[in-house]
Amino acid sequence: MSERKSRDSWLYDDLLAWLSPGGLLLTALALRFPAGLHALREQAPELTLPTWFAGAYALGIALSPLGRIVYGIAQAIVWPFLRSAWSPAIRFLAGRLQRAEGLILTDPARMGSGEFHDVDRRLREYIEAVDPGSRSIMNRMKVLCSLSCNVAAGCVVFVLVDLLAGNAPTWTATQVAAACVALSGGLIAAAYRERRRQRTQLSIWRRLQIGHEAG
Repeated sequence: MSERKSRDSWLYDDLLAWLSPGGLLLTALALRFPAGLHALREQAPELTLPTWFAGAYALGIALSPLGRIVYGIAQAIVWPFLRSAWSPAIRFLAGRLQRAEGLILTDPARMGSGEFHDVDRRLREYIEAVDPGSRSIMNRMKVLCSLSCNVAAGCVVFVLVDLLAGNAPTWTATQVAAACVALSGGLIAAAYRERRRQRTQLSIWRRLQIGHEAG
């Protein structure tokens, strides 16, 4: 039963993180460039839906590298606002890393987003090792963050494809405004999900610390 639940969870995560953004991008491209869709419907209409699913999943995976760039931007936006909240966790982790690896972390007040990215990963690994039960909720928050970042990346790809297709001269003010709203909305959503992910991770870490102190 647990193996089936784990498998279903991974399928659901794939649906969120890869198929949904890829499906949105594929649908937008099909509406903007309908010739390929019309040809498929004429030649093999029964393959329309399977082709959509396969193409959506492939595009979702292809969006991942650009989504990681969006994730880095979102993390750089969120990190300064949560610097004070992260300070106790970073000092705790700094003590452990210095004892175990001789690694000295930069003070949180001067830490850049690049170093924080590594600290964030190490703290997540510590939490998963100490409290394996928290892995599912942290993974789900990470998947939701990936979903937002990949959707934002899909908006960028759609605009670039339309630009490379030479459609820029035909853009209307409404289309430009819609593109700006979609791009900014995608980045805002990515930053929001990253903020929620970080706060959830910090809440779990605080709960573990309180449990250790009580014990």
